[in-house]
Amino acid sequence: MGILTDYFAARPEQALAAADTGPGDDLAPFRSKFLEPTVLVGRLWAAIRHGGLDLAAEDLSTGEARVDGNDDEGPYLLRLKPAFVSELAALPDERIDDVAAVWRAAEEWMGEPDEKLVAGIVGELRRVARRAVADGVHAYCWICL
Repeated sequence: MGILTDYFAARPEQALAAADTGPGDDLAPFRSKFLEPTVLVGRLWAAIRHGGLDLAAEDLSTGEARVDGNDDEGPYLLRLKPAFVSELAALPDERIDDVAAVWRAAEEWMGEPDEKLVAGIVGELRRVARRAVADGVHAYCWICL
């Protein structure tokens, strides 16, 4: 089955209501697998910010805080860092393919993903970020093992 990861924008009370079962369709989540926010999506942030994959220069983990209140077995709900959400939301269309080309080289992918698939993932994550920014709310990642 793998790691399920749903990215969505929500008010804090909506996010907490989704902590156990994940976000409903009303929150328009981007549903994915293995797209954990700590390292792999952190490498996306590095690709957006620096055009590379190096996370060592600064803390580019995209998860700001765990907000679910569940035990260590999860599921987990992470609020994403506002700086990441803002930078992702501001990513222009003309940079998506270049960012995707850099990001797909990250060793954390399971194999070598198709460039168009990765560009689509970047676009979906940007959609969630833009909704968060437009609505003045946080973006979250729900994780279920």
